[in-house]
Amino acid sequence: MNPPIALARPDPAWFIRSTGEDGSADIHGVGHATRVTIHAVELATALRLPDWQVEAARLAGLWHDIGREHDGGDYFHGARSAGKVIGLGLHRGIALPILEVALLAVNFHNVEDRWGEEAARFATEPGAALAVFRVLKDADALDRVRFGRNRLDPKQLRFEASHDRIARAVELLG
Repeated sequence: MNPPIALARPDPAWFIRSTGEDGSADIHGVGHATRVTIHAVELATALRLPDWQVEAARLAGLWHDIGREHDGGDYFHGARSAGKVIGLGLHRGIALPILEVALLAVNFHNVEDRWGEEAARFATEPGAALAVFRVLKDADALDRVRFGRNRLDPKQLRFEASHDRIARAVELLG
């Protein structure tokens, strides 16, 4: 069992939708964002990413679904989430390389990998952007166990270290 890690929980106010509806308790709300953040930090650490990239992965986990308008197929929520980070002022005080990498991951986490991979090529730090993007994709995928363990297809995980986290994903639901 991994030791608990000290992470700020996402603010429920981040999940207020444009309709005024509170999505913080929904399946893509605070609980999901918290678990994805834990996976992102622990996975980035296991991959021995530099501290600034671990921080970018942490922020991406916290922010990745705050732009959701509903819990269904909301294909533009990544871009809305990245925009909402700026709109809420959550970006203030964050070093530009960390912010750029975190927002790229958030923006592309819910689309085909090729789109995020292409965007990463144009980042200031392409390798870092690609790594954090892939970490967020796997961290988000790992939390699919909340719908039942069979909803997580291990073949879709990008890192061997992510495969080793499946039991941890189940544990975090406890």
